[in-house]
Amino acid sequence: MKRAKWFNILLVSIIQASCLQHSNSDVKNHEQLGYHYSRDLDFVYYREERIDQTTPKDIEFLRSYLKRPLVTPANADCRSFKPLSEQYSKDKNRAYFRWIRGGKQFWLVEITEADPESFEVLGSSLAKDKNHVWRKDTKVVGADAETTEAFTGRVWKDHENAWFCGVPIKGVDVDSFEPVGDGYHYRDVNKVYWIFNVVKVVKGANPQNFSPRPHKTTD
Repeated sequence: MKRAKWFNILLVSIIQASCLQHSNSDVKNHEQLGYHYSRDLDFVYYREERIDQTTPKDIEFLRSYLKRPLVTPANADCRSFKPLSEQYSKDKNRAYFRWIRGGKQFWLVEITEADPESFEVLGSSLAKDKNHVWRKDTKVVGADAETTEAFTGRVWKDHENAWFCGVPIKGVDVDSFEPVGDGYHYRDVNKVYWIFNVVKVVKGANPQNFSPRPHKTTD
């Protein structure tokens, strides 16, 4: 009786090891695309999990959090799929944005009105196509794609406005608006701005000769 029990345990272990070896062999045969994406002949994977199977898990949480509909990639085109950055990817039919929660959970969602042929990344969570500017997977209403000039993933300008996180910055002289060099300070002909989580005017700063203070370093 004991011999039969140990034989069954050994048999299960051999089967599990065989399956794991087969799985690892399959993973090694994947074509690596960059940004943790890969593919085989039929499917696209993110961190070796199929994007059409993993993404829908708990998608209702994200829909509830964002308070809007989301479309998951049930029919991503495997052969034309191309990662563009940590957040963005596309195939011949669609562009995609990857939401994450924690270190492992992810949701890949379609950017439903994007033009994949002209779609390009401008910065972290910022992209555009021939028609629109996109903040994450949402169209920035009023932004002009043709004249958009990105400074960071959160700060950019077009012919009419300077923008921070998809919202026009009030009172800016757009033509002269530019970064000052440290990623946090900007200026136009009239003012100096500090932009991080909010936009603040630096009181008393002269935009003509303003220079950010260098960060102190220690040996």
